[in-house]
Amino acid sequence: MSAPKWQGTASGLLFGVGVGVALGIHLAPKSGRDTRDQIVGNVKDGLDEAMATGQKLTRRAQQTLDDARERVKDATDAGERAYRDAKSIAS
Repeated sequence: MSAPKWQGTASGLLFGVGVGVALGIHLAPKSGRDTRDQIVGNVKDGLDEAMATGQKLTRRAQQTLDDARERVKDATDAGERAYRDAKSIAS
């Protein structure tokens, strides 16, 4: 008489799990701790890079704002001079 079908399925499943675990242990490049440390390091590096980029963009935006303020001031001064000149000519 043959074994019940579920026993063959269970045996195959256990055999597959065992082979998978053995291959995983054998082929794993790093321990779990090393992998976690690497992930944490990569995240920290990414955050540092994002902060540096944010600071660079903030400086660039501040410089652009300062330049725009200077141009507005120059344009206002030129407009006031033109107004005074036109007013003195008209008088």
